[in-house]
Amino acid sequence: MTKRDMARKIAVFLVLFILVSVPLSASERVLVFRFRGTGVDEDLLDAVAALFDQALDGEGRYQAVPAFEVIGDVECREADCAAVRAREAGYGKAIIGSLTRLGSKVIVGVKLVDAAKRDVIQATEGAALSEEDLDVVLKRIAIAISKGKTIDATAEVGLITESEYTDVRKRDSFSTGGLRAGFMWPLAGSYGGVDRMTAIDLVFQHDTKDYFLAGKSGLNWGGDFERDGSSAFGLTLFEAKIGRYLSRNDFSPFVSAGLGISWTRIRMAGPEGEETDRGSGLSLSVGTGFAAFRTFDFQFQLGLDYIIILEKLGTKYGEMENPQGIFFTFCIRRGSGDD
Repeated sequence: MTKRDMARKIAVFLVLFILVSVPLSASERVLVFRFRGTGVDEDLLDAVAALFDQALDGEGRYQAVPAFEVIGDVECREADCAAVRAREAGYGKAIIGSLTRLGSKVIVGVKLVDAAKRDVIQATEGAALSEEDLDVVLKRIAIAISKGKTIDATAEVGLITESEYTDVRKRDSFSTGGLRAGFMWPLAGSYGGVDRMTAIDLVFQHDTKDYFLAGKSGLNWGGDFERDGSSAFGLTLFEAKIGRYLSRNDFSPFVSAGLGISWTRIRMAGPEGEETDRGSGLSLSVGTGFAAFRTFDFQFQLGLDYIIILEKLGTKYGEMENPQGIFFTFCIRRGSGDD
């Protein structure tokens, strides 16, 4: 064996030794302080600490070092305290966290702190509907911290929590506007014998999780041209309506009641010619309906309302009656909401 061959073998051996002995990407050691708890017991805090350290180590970017093993039983709840303690112990980064219980829901918050700059590099928060979901949430947070991403960007198969599957209405409020169209069927011959009227309204609605406040302005018209040629015209100057959803799902029935100001004109034909009466008055309404796509940027709604106007109208061809009828309308509204 020549000296050149010997040198080559020694070089190969050294390279292999280095590759085996030294990891290609060594994990950065980070000092992890005990999470502070609100409404949770010590056993749960211990379990969370163990699960989070294991999840963080598993990602390979950081190696979790429990602070109590290095500096003793020292609590740091603020980033400044954690940075000072970590720097004194020779660590470049630290992690502080919190656990807060709200009913059965548990909220986890974690902050990654730069010891030298005494700044929060990343803050991440997740929520579990129950303690059984905490391991998944902690895994998601560990991935987010390790990859420098938001927790929303760490969703993977098997890592979606129950809270992300639950069908809840997330918007606190939602405002929409649009046109509503339909028909009105007069009752008790109150519109001079008109059988049916077309209705078009400009509507605005503001929803909360359980209630809505709506306003409308519109008109309705119709005639009975096949028999005596009577006709009617109605104008809703403004109506305010309050309603309640019976469910928080995307598809929900509702009930409502409203108060408004309306102007109505009827024209009745008889053997002596035509006579007209007109007037304005308060209108009262009660109704029910069905709303669809409540969590989308648009809504579809069907409505069935009974409306009566507190102003009697008529001519010598017909008795004085309060205009009243049943409205059936549908509407597609667009708007924007606050999450």
